[in-house]
Amino acid sequence: MTTIAENIIQLRTSVGRGINWQLFLQDNITGSWYQMVIVGLLTLITAVYTVGQLNESPISTIIILVAWLVGITLVVFGELRHKHTALSRWLKNNLFSSVSNTLLTLLIALILIAAVMGMVQWGIINATFDAARTAPEFQPENGATWGVIWGARKLLLTGLLSPDLSWRAWLALGFIIVLWALTYITSRSALKERLRVVRRVINVFWLLSPVILYIFLAGIPDDSYNLRGVITGAVVLLAIYALLYWQKVINSSVTGLVGTAAAWPLFYTIWWAIGQSGALPAINVDDWGGLLLTLIIASSVILLSLPLGVILAFGRRSEVYGIPNWIVWPLAIGATIWGFTTTPELLATSRNTIEQILAFWPILIVAGAYLLQNYFQGNVVAGASTTFIELIRSVPLITLLFMGIVMAPFFFKTGTDIAKPWPVIVGYTLFSSAYMAETIRGGLQAIPKGQYEAADALGFNALQKMRFIILPQALRIVIPPIVGQFIGAFKSSSLVSIVGLFDLLGIQKAILANAQWQGLRLELYVTLGVVYFIGSFVMSSYSRRLETRLGVGER
Repeated sequence: MTTIAENIIQLRTSVGRGINWQLFLQDNITGSWYQMVIVGLLTLITAVYTVGQLNESPISTIIILVAWLVGITLVVFGELRHKHTALSRWLKNNLFSSVSNTLLTLLIALILIAAVMGMVQWGIINATFDAARTAPEFQPENGATWGVIWGARKLLLTGLLSPDLSWRAWLALGFIIVLWALTYITSRSALKERLRVVRRVINVFWLLSPVILYIFLAGIPDDSYNLRGVITGAVVLLAIYALLYWQKVINSSVTGLVGTAAAWPLFYTIWWAIGQSGALPAINVDDWGGLLLTLIIASSVILLSLPLGVILAFGRRSEVYGIPNWIVWPLAIGATIWGFTTTPELLATSRNTIEQILAFWPILIVAGAYLLQNYFQGNVVAGASTTFIELIRSVPLITLLFMGIVMAPFFFKTGTDIAKPWPVIVGYTLFSSAYMAETIRGGLQAIPKGQYEAADALGFNALQKMRFIILPQALRIVIPPIVGQFIGAFKSSSLVSIVGLFDLLGIQKAILANAQWQGLRLELYVTLGVVYFIGSFVMSSYSRRLETRLGVGER
């Protein structure tokens, strides 16, 4: 009893000397006229909404009110005693720092609880999960019909792909899961050194995984053996190997030379043998759809845009010796004069003013020469890279997708049938690589000049300097924006539905066209949102882990 009495006396003393009510009111309510208006409106809105929630959901609202009052009591008690516990200090700093924040805490809590309970009511309590009861007459009035997800699972997963070929999509998925599991197991510190050879083999399979997945998902046509292609591929691989050895990026050995020379012929022979066996026949790529097509487009764009973006970033920052004026201008003037020989014919056949203006197209040659010499000092590499980046970034993605589909036949023989996913992937990759180049260029500019000078002092050539010194540091700096680009590429892949592809978003039109699934648009869109959230969350989580492991952002 003595302790309680002492606490009450201490509390009364603290109240008497510890609260300046005039200052409290001035800070929270009467500081200015608009502060009084805001607090008054917030009080009115909170009171009205609380009364409404008491009528609709009395139990949950009472629980929130009790918790809110308990929090206020803890904060007030801590303030009066001038001694906060860890809980009361957190509540004061985050939820009850002022009168307006206290009211907002109650209002937001009530809104969130109402939203969560509404979703639970619609998505679980009043919902039906029976795939046989998805017709309009069986759909619940105030609940979801999740049976459409199971009933349309084939379309959602693989689109229009024939059901007897679905096993190949699952085979590709199993290959990636097994490869990822082996990578995770062999990367453990206890096994990293003992399984070094196994890890190298796994890395080789990761490098070949795009080709392996293509074989699983697209198949191999039964074509004749292309000896010229085999020789050309071997020569290209040997040329790349020789260039890397000449620039001292790799160490040369007889085994590496022989392996490089034999890699392409061996791979092509295996490819041809599989095609002849008919084990994995070619698939009509236009039948790809659903989640399968979304993942193919997103992963292709991600894998291709990163190296292309690196090349464009280096190209834009290149400082190679430019072409001198005495070469550029004679060539430009000569080409312009030759081009003007076509102008009279074009003027004679022009039908309007625009075509008459286009007849003088050779002027663009002189304009291009002027820009090259004055803005890029004759540096063709920097000029071409900058022009590409700025031109691609000046048009919306959907324009490139339409242009890819429309212009793709011009690059092939007449009558060649081109599947829609390929030009879409090319156009999307060009779009993404332009933005990726600017992201990587920011990382390159963030590298201190001393790093370049140190690499030069060590005797590194240009390729060694970029490969071993500059690029690893630049990529490490820009990991967050690069992953942001990847997430954007994954989500924006839904735009391909506009150009007639049945991806995860586009296939929903086919699902809703079925009379049995009419009116179930919301269920499909919720599922779509969950899939995109999971994909984005996985990439974001891996990015954070990678940043932690590499120490990105540490000071």
